[in-house]
Amino acid sequence: MKKALLIAGLILSVSQVFALDHSIINREDLSLKAGPTEPGEEVSLVWLECYVYPKSVKEEKVISLGARTTAKVKSVATAFDFGRDKMALTSNDGLYWSGAYKIPDSVPAGLHVARFEIKGSQGSLRRTVEFFVEEVLDVAGNAEKPVAQGEAINNQSWPLTVTATCAALTDGSTRLLYAGEKLVGIAKMPWYKVAFSDGREGWVAANQVKEPLEEYYQLAFAAFRDKKYDAAIELYKSTISMKPDFIKGYFWLAKSYQAKGDLDAAYNTLIEALRLDERNLDCRVLSNNLARRYFETARQKFNDKRYNEAVAAYQKVVELKPTSTLSWIELGQSYDALNLPLEARTAWREALRVEPDNKEIRALLNLEPAAVTAIIKEEKKDRRTVKIADRAAAKTVSDVPAALADDSLAIVRDGKTKRGTKITNALRSVIALTKSLGTPVVEKGWQAEKRGDQFLVRYVCEQAGGVREAFEWLVNIDTKQVQANNANSKLLLERW
Repeated sequence: MKKALLIAGLILSVSQVFALDHSIINREDLSLKAGPTEPGEEVSLVWLECYVYPKSVKEEKVISLGARTTAKVKSVATAFDFGRDKMALTSNDGLYWSGAYKIPDSVPAGLHVARFEIKGSQGSLRRTVEFFVEEVLDVAGNAEKPVAQGEAINNQSWPLTVTATCAALTDGSTRLLYAGEKLVGIAKMPWYKVAFSDGREGWVAANQVKEPLEEYYQLAFAAFRDKKYDAAIELYKSTISMKPDFIKGYFWLAKSYQAKGDLDAAYNTLIEALRLDERNLDCRVLSNNLARRYFETARQKFNDKRYNEAVAAYQKVVELKPTSTLSWIELGQSYDALNLPLEARTAWREALRVEPDNKEIRALLNLEPAAVTAIIKEEKKDRRTVKIADRAAAKTVSDVPAALADDSLAIVRDGKTKRGTKITNALRSVIALTKSLGTPVVEKGWQAEKRGDQFLVRYVCEQAGGVREAFEWLVNIDTKQVQANNANSKLLLERW
C-alpha cells in the first residue's frame, strides 16, 4: 500500500512541477506525450513527459522543447524528421530538461516530429512528439493587429535577470547563461527573445528569467492616475507582452486609450481581453460604456446618411454588446440604405434572436409568428451543426510524416510471429497459399496512419470483385511494441 501511495505522490508532484506557467503556455497549444515507461525499456521511470510548444508553429518558427522525469537521467537530446542534427537539452537538476530550437526556413509546412532520446545509466529510450508547421502567407497591406498577441512591440523592451544557469539559442547555436546575468527582453512567447550584453540576440526559456511584471504594472497605474496616458499605455503594453493573458493589463490599457480619446485602440484592446475572459466584470462594464460611445457615433453617421461609416460603428457596438437589439435593428437599416438586403436581413435576424417577440423586427422581416418560431429552430439547428462539424474537423488526422511511416512499417515488417517467423515472410506465405488455392489476389501494399498515440499499419490485398482484406497492427514506435488489430493479423501472429 505504501508503494502505491509513493507512486501516486510522485505522479502528482511531477504533474504539479511540470504544469507550465499558464501566462506563457496555453495547454491546448501544447503537444505532449506523457506516461510511465513500458516494461522492457532500457530506462525505467514512474513517469515521463516530453513536450513541444507550440504544437502549431507560425511566423517565428521557434519551438520550446522539454522533458520531465521522476528520476534523474544523464542527458536528453532531440532530433527532427527533417534533419540529422541533434539538439541537446539542458537541465539544472537532471529531472527537468528544456531548450529552444529555431526551425530552418527550408522545412516545408505540414506535420513533423521531434524525437526525444533520454539516456540513463542503464541505456536509453525514445519518445516521439508531433507538431505542425503552418504555411505563413505574407499578405501586404494588413490592418494593424490588436495589441499584444504574445509579442512585444518592436520599440519596447524591459530588463530581465537570469535565475539559474541555462542554455539560450542564438544564431542557430546555444550559449550558456549564468545566474544573475542581465538581459533585455524584446518579445515573449514560451521563451524570450532577448538582447545579450554583447548586443547579439537570441532565445532563452521564459522560466529561466525574472521579469518586472508587477513593477511595470504599478508604474503604469501611477502614470494613469497622474493622467500621463501615453506613458501608461507604453507600460501596460509591456505588462501584457510579458504576460499575454494578463487581464488587468488589458483592462487598464483599454481605459488609458479611452481616457486619451483613442476609441478604436480601446476597442481592439478590450476585444482581446474579452476573448481571454468574456465573463470578466470590469471588462464587461467598460465594454458597455464603450458600446454606448460607439452607438452615439453610429446614430449620428446614420442621421447624416453616411451609411458606410454607420455600419462600421454599429458593427463595433454589437461586437462589444451583442444583446443590443436597437443596434442590430439600425445596423440592418444601414445595410438596407446601402441596398444590401441580404446583410440587412441577417442583422435583423440577429435582433430577432435577442427579442423574438419584438413586433418591429417581425415587421422588418415581414414574418408571421409561426415563421419566427421556425427561424429560431433553424438557428439552433445550424449552431448544433457547426459544433458537430467543428468536433469532426478536430478529429481529422494529418498525413503521417514519411519518417514516422517508415519507422512504423519497419517495426511491423521486422517483427516476428509467436513461432519466430518474420512478419513479412509470414505474409508472403499466406498470400502464396491463397493464390495456390485459385483465389485471385492483388496486393495493394503497406499503409500507415495515426491512431491516437499509436500508428495503425496495414497490409492491404484485394480479391475478386473488389473485396478488400487487410492485416492490421497497432504500433508504438517509441517502445517498438506491435499489437494485432484484427482477426487476420491475430491468426498470422499465432499460426505462422
